[in-house]
Amino acid sequence: MSDTPSSVSKFSAIYALVVLVIVNSINYMDRTVVSVLAPLIKQDLSLTDTQLGFIGGLAFTLFYALMALPIGAAVDRFTRKYVLSAGIVVWSAAVFLSGMAGSFGSLFVVRALTGTGESSAHPSGVSLLGDYFSQKVRTIAIAVFQMGVPLGAGIGLIVGGILAQKYGWQKTFFFYAVPGIIVIPLILLTRNPVRGIQDGLTAADRQGVPGRDFFGTVGKILSTKTLIFHYIATALIQLGIQAYAFWMPTYLVRERGYDIAAAGKLAGIAMLVGGIVGALGGAIVADLWFRKDKTARLKVQTIAAAAAIPFVIVSYIAVSSSILIPAIFLAIILSIAMFPIHSAVIVDLVEPQDRGVGMALLLLLQTGVGYSLGPPLVGLISDLSDSLFRGLLIVPIAYVLVIVMGIFAIRLFSADYAAVHARIARHGK
Repeated sequence: MSDTPSSVSKFSAIYALVVLVIVNSINYMDRTVVSVLAPLIKQDLSLTDTQLGFIGGLAFTLFYALMALPIGAAVDRFTRKYVLSAGIVVWSAAVFLSGMAGSFGSLFVVRALTGTGESSAHPSGVSLLGDYFSQKVRTIAIAVFQMGVPLGAGIGLIVGGILAQKYGWQKTFFFYAVPGIIVIPLILLTRNPVRGIQDGLTAADRQGVPGRDFFGTVGKILSTKTLIFHYIATALIQLGIQAYAFWMPTYLVRERGYDIAAAGKLAGIAMLVGGIVGALGGAIVADLWFRKDKTARLKVQTIAAAAAIPFVIVSYIAVSSSILIPAIFLAIILSIAMFPIHSAVIVDLVEPQDRGVGMALLLLLQTGVGYSLGPPLVGLISDLSDSLFRGLLIVPIAYVLVIVMGIFAIRLFSADYAAVHARIARHGK
C-alpha cells in the first residue's frame, strides 16, 4: 500500500496529531529541563549567570538555528517522518551526553548537538499538519500540536525538579534521554499525505509544480512583505518567553526563597496548565475570527502580546503568593496563546511545496535570534547590574516591539494572502 495517500482519513489525521504532540512534548521536556537544573549546574561547574544564559540560550540554539534551513529543505524533499525520526535519535543521544559534561565548554557542545536534532521537529510536524487538516481548523490542529510546548515544559520542570533534588542534575539528563527513542516506532506508523492536498492539489498537480533551488525558495518566501514583519515579531516573542521561562525558576529560588523542587513545581504547573489554556484559547479565538477576518490570527497575536505585559511585570514585583502565582499563570497563558498562530500564518502565506523552508526560516529567526539572545541577555544584565530583576525587564520591552511588528503585518496581510492563494489555485489547474 502506498505511503502517500491521495486522501486523508480522519483516523490517520488524528493518529498523526497525537504522535506529533508526544514528539513535541519530549522535545520541550529535553530543552526545558536545563532551566530547573540551572542552580545545581551553576554550583557544580562554578558558572556565572552569563554562562548559564549561554547554556540555556545560545548553546542550544546555535546549531538549532544553523540546521533549521537544511533540515527544512530536507522536509520539503524527503519523507517527513524519516527526517523527524533521525532528528530524535540525534537529540536523545545529546541529552544523554549532557549528563556526562564536566565543564562549561563540554556542556555547551552537547546542548548545541541537542539543538541540532530538535530542529527537525517543528518543520516536519507543521508541514505534515498542513496536509492533514483543512484551513478552517488548521490553527486548532497546530495549537494541539503546540500543546506539546506546555506539556513538555511543564513535565520537564516538575519531574526535573524532583529528579534533580533526589539524584542530581547529571542523572536527570540520563532519564530524559529515554522517551525520544521509545516514540520513534509510533512515528514510523504514520502516513505521508500528498503535499498540498488540503489546498486542493493532487499527486499529479504536485508533479506539475515547478522546482526551485533552495535560495530561490527563500527569496520567494521573503518577497511576501507580511512575512518579514511576522518573522521579526516571532523572534521577539521567542526572546521574551524563553527569557521568562528559563530564568523564572532561578528567580523564584534566588529572590523569593523557593527550593529547587518547589520552584520547578510552580513554574512547571504554570507552564502546563497556563500553556494548554493559552494554546487552545488563542487558537480557537483565532480560527473562529479568521472565518470573518483573514487578518484575525495576526490580530490575536498582537492583542495577546499587549495583554501579557502587565502580568509579566506584576510577576516580578509581587511578594504575596496570592498575587505572584496568578500573575505567572496569566503571563504564560497570554505568551503561549501566540505560539500556534506563528506557524498558522506561515502555512497561510507559503505555498505547500515550500512550507518546510518557510518553517525553517521561522525557526531560524525565533531560535537563532530570539531563543539565542533572551536567556544570555538577562544573565549579562544581571551580572552587570547585580540584579536579575533588571535583566528580566527585557521581556516586556520585547512584547512592546511585537505589537509594533504586528500592526505593520496586519496592514499588509490581505493583499499578500490573496496573491499566494492565487498561485496555489493555478497549480491545481
